[in-house]
This record gives sequence, structure tokens and C-alpha cells, in this order.
Amino acid sequence: MTLRFVKRNLCYLAFLGLLVFTSCESNSNEELLNNDLTTEEALKVVLADDISSDVDDVIEDDSVESELASRGTTTTSNHPSCLERTVENTTNGKIVTLDFGAGCEGKKGRVFAGKIIIEYVRENDSFSKTVSFENFSVNGNAIEGGMSATKVKENTNGNPERTHTVDITITLESGETIVKKGEKVKEKIAGADTKDRGDDVFLISGFWESVNKNGDAKKAQITTSLRREYACKYIVSGVVELTKGTSKYVLDFGDGSCDNLATITDEAGRVKEITLKNRKRK
Repeated sequence: MTLRFVKRNLCYLAFLGLLVFTSCESNSNEELLNNDLTTEEALKVVLADDISSDVDDVIEDDSVESELASRGTTTTSNHPSCLERTVENTTNGKIVTLDFGAGCEGKKGRVFAGKIIIEYVRENDSFSKTVSFENFSVNGNAIEGGMSATKVKENTNGNPERTHTVDITITLESGETIVKKGEKVKEKIAGADTKDRGDDVFLISGFWESVNKNGDAKKAQITTSLRREYACKYIVSGVVELTKGTSKYVLDFGDGSCDNLATITDEAGRVKEITLKNRKRK
């Protein structure tokens, strides 16, 4: 056996060892991301927030309509034509019922069914509202529980701002339930000077907790404000810190592009790209 043959085989074995090590490290990365927080779990955290944001949009549409009506201003409704809206006046506000019937497609392609009941209470230059649901669903995902919101016309930045609290149970089409509780502050940084919702842009801060059917809790804290543009189906930028058990992950929605991509980074710095789901029914 020649020295050259021995060297060649040693190099070959070393190369194989490097491949095995690299392969194991790659699998370890995947396992670490998947064992503690699976891609599907992360997507469900986003899905629960998307569904509650869909409801927020409907409520915001109604707030705009109510405000303009109180001023006697004529405007084209942002509500879909298939929605039946009824109003009952109260001492210091009103109760609005939005009835979507057995199914009514909104302007962003979401299919709503059932009723949203909004009770408005006005106090000087601000107002609050509480929201409840009756046999209500978004794209077949049923929602129970309640939401509330308070609004100020101008925050310290001079922009309209709403603080939303949410305590709802979402039953997905798959049958799985997600309990979502938390608070979000939505600052409208663009579109406040027009009647068209299409140019609205929000910065969102806040926190919430999601609990699945097995009792597993995942906490979410927005560390960099989420940017939601009404014209885009997805969050376009911002960072959320997700906590499951003792493990923490960073969910990053990108650089502002309207796309369906985000990344999850674990505590070891391992990164995984995920594809956000398009929830528009076909």
C-alpha cells in the first residue's frame, strides 16, 4: 500500500465525515425549530391574528361610516352590499348590528357569516365600543367571545389611534380551537385624510396569548411595530417575539414588501423561512 493511496483514502474519509457532520447539523437545525415551535404552530399564531384583524377591519369600516353619518356627510359605504346593517339609538350612543347572513364576501375576499354586534358609547371627543358575535365566522373559522376598543382622534404623533382588547375563541375549519387574549394599539399613519380605506396604513404594537386545544400556550410580544397596509393581504414588516414554554423565537415579517414570506429565528440563531397562507377562498 503506497503512501499516496493512504493519503487519498484519509482525505476521502475526512470528506465523508464532513458531509455527515454537516448533514447532522442541518437536521439538528431543522429539529430544533420543529420540536419546540413547528412551522404550523407559528402559522396558526399568525392566522389567529389575521382573523381578529379581519374583524378589526369590519369594525373600522363601520366606525368610519358611523362617524361620517353623524356629521351628515354622504359617502359610499365600505361595507359589502350583501351586508344588512341596523342601528338602534341609545342614551349615549347606539348599537349597530352587522348581519352577514349565511355568507357575504367582503372587499378583501374574506367570506363572513353571522352577526357582529357593536355597541358605541360616546364621551366628549373620544368613544369606546364593545363587540360581540352571534354565529359569526370568517372563511369558515368560527369566532366567539368579545372585543372592545377605545379611540383617540390624535395621539402624541398627531395620528388617530385605537386600543383594542380581545378575548375570543376561534374554531378553525379543521376543528381545532385557539383562544386568543391580548391588547393591540393601532396607529393610523396614512389614509386618515381620505374616505377611501384602500390607502390606510397602520403601525401596530401590543401583545397576545394563544392557547390551543391541548392547553399549549404561545405568547406573542410585538418588539418592532407591525406594518399593515389595507391594500396588502399580509403584514409587510415588523417583528414579533414568540414564547413557547421556556423557548423564545423571533418572527420577522420582512422589509416592507407585500409578500407572503416571513422568517423564524430560534435562540441559537438558526433561521427558517415560512410561507404565510393566503386565506382567500377559491
